[in-house]
Amino acid sequence: MNVLHVSTECYPFAKVGGLGDVVAALPGEIKRLRNVDVRVFLPKYRKIEKTYGKKLEAVTEFFIELGDKSPIYVGVETLKLGNIRYYFIDNIFSFSSRDHLYGYGDDAERFAYFQKAVLEALPKIPFIPDIIHVHDWHTAMIPLLLKTTYKDLKAKSVLTIHNLAYQGVFPLQDHHYFNIPYDARFEYQGFLNFLKTGITSADLITTVSKTYAEEIMTDYYGYGMQGLLRRRKKDVKGILNGISYKTFNPSNDKYLFVTYDEDSYESGKTKNKSGLFSEIDFDAGIEKPMIGFVSRLVEQKGIDLIKRVFEELLEFEDFSFVMLGTGNSEYEDYFIQLQKQYPNRVRSLITYDERLAHLIYAASDMFLMPSKFEPCGLSQMIALKYGSVPIVRETGGLVDTVNPHNEYENTGNGFSFTNYNAHDMMHVIRYALKVNRHNKEVWKQLVERGMACDFSWKRSAKAYKRTYRQLMRKDG
Repeated sequence: MNVLHVSTECYPFAKVGGLGDVVAALPGEIKRLRNVDVRVFLPKYRKIEKTYGKKLEAVTEFFIELGDKSPIYVGVETLKLGNIRYYFIDNIFSFSSRDHLYGYGDDAERFAYFQKAVLEALPKIPFIPDIIHVHDWHTAMIPLLLKTTYKDLKAKSVLTIHNLAYQGVFPLQDHHYFNIPYDARFEYQGFLNFLKTGITSADLITTVSKTYAEEIMTDYYGYGMQGLLRRRKKDVKGILNGISYKTFNPSNDKYLFVTYDEDSYESGKTKNKSGLFSEIDFDAGIEKPMIGFVSRLVEQKGIDLIKRVFEELLEFEDFSFVMLGTGNSEYEDYFIQLQKQYPNRVRSLITYDERLAHLIYAASDMFLMPSKFEPCGLSQMIALKYGSVPIVRETGGLVDTVNPHNEYENTGNGFSFTNYNAHDMMHVIRYALKVNRHNKEVWKQLVERGMACDFSWKRSAKAYKRTYRQLMRKDG
């Protein structure tokens, strides 16, 4: 079985969010299973040219049609990293002359070009996939193209929705870049909608957790796509993402001051907290429980709940809070002001630094994720492995990975609250702090259960391979 993943992000080549982590790990894990060849296509961004340019090998070059423009150049280059063969679509105007991955006025043209270039390249490489697995809106027109212009490839399509809120909406006339006649499948409310096209055209739709697959069929989480998804319910499947324990493992993490495991986590976390506090000039006292928060600063992540009650919480409870992230300027300003107001209780790191992120997981006693919605979430899985007890809202992948503490049965690996409500969050945080202070043995068991959880990519890879096989048998 030949499987092709098509994405606009893949660490270490290009990453904005969790999509880059998923495509970095999942193809390699699938390929480790028997009788499957997996390859990946990406745009060749400026960063890739700077970092890997001398290692890339030219494969082929050709021209494609893109709307009514003159034929446009496509270069295909390749590199093998780990066990995966990567291919890069090379075009200076669309990718390697740009500083960022997204956010340009011609993104419809850029990603129309990318998707058509990938499909045109396949016979020339040559690599003929049985399954083409596309990720999010940037590649979601490929399923329709496979059913129209590129029928001869005879490939089945899988679309993974990592975040339904981002759909790739453009003026309707931009469909001419694909050189296909008007088709109702790509229009939504008078606009060209890349993701809607994928939802209506893909042979199978997956999401990144079982709960999120159910949530996106509701009016609250559906972002206008809930009706379409309900009609395709039998073709929608939730497969939980994983994390790489090579990258996120406190027993061998190169970023930590001291490594540790289930038998040494108490001293390990204390030493990492001491090292982190010294590095960030934070005089909070390492004996106090520390709550960590590592996130993009956007509405989805529940920061409005933090804004509503955190000052009250800091007045009544004795703990430290360390956050790391960038995003909405309003939220950045809030955390900066919170540090000014509580300089010995709060440290706001308005940046993104991979090393600091790892240190916060290792140093924190609790990890806060009050998300409004969370398709899967990786941070809570990482926190569990690092012995940082998650405090989460019950949504998406957070429900599927964090089991709330039950004091009567002494079960669970974290704490959770149901409603998107600031005081509900505050009460759960206060409860977690109480358990941490007054019942050390129960807390120890919470940590150990969390560190023992297995959210490796191997489990996810097996589920995807089964799904691919079922899709192929369905065709046969």
